[in-house]
Amino acid sequence: MKIFGKKISDNPNIELVVFPRQEGDIIIKAKAVFNYEEFDALYPRPNPPTVIRRGESTPELDIDDKGYNAKLLDWSKTRTNWMIKESLKATEGIEFETIIDNDPKTWDNISKELGESGFTPHEVNIIMDAIFDANSLNERKLEEAKKRFLVGQGQEQGK
Repeated sequence: MKIFGKKISDNPNIELVVFPRQEGDIIIKAKAVFNYEEFDALYPRPNPPTVIRRGESTPELDIDDKGYNAKLLDWSKTRTNWMIKESLKATEGIEFETIIDNDPKTWDNISKELGESGFTPHEVNIIMDAIFDANSLNERKLEEAKKRFLVGQGQEQGK
């Protein structure tokens, strides 16, 4: 799908965070992640086990299985960490020391590594907020976009 000849992915949402430092500002960019195929290939979503209930002959998915739910929770957390890692790649010059692109076990180190690099816990939270803002919508953003659109509509009608 295109809108006015452009794919939405041609103009990704980017959130910018600027931290003032005496040596010079630190600029963090968080970019929307559109494609999860790389993640899915590395870390496929777990499947629930099947169970045959007493008196039944057809197996059904056991989505209440505790082992499955633990795996699903881990998969979801890992997927979020991957999205955070990918989103931060928009930051020029960023280099992770403990995060390895194709090793899901390392992706949970992002908050720790940000803190160890010199960001305060509050600054790490600001970075995380920017990442989630870049990758989602909230009521404030929708309202601002609607106001911009309506102002434009009013200007069109005033011509």
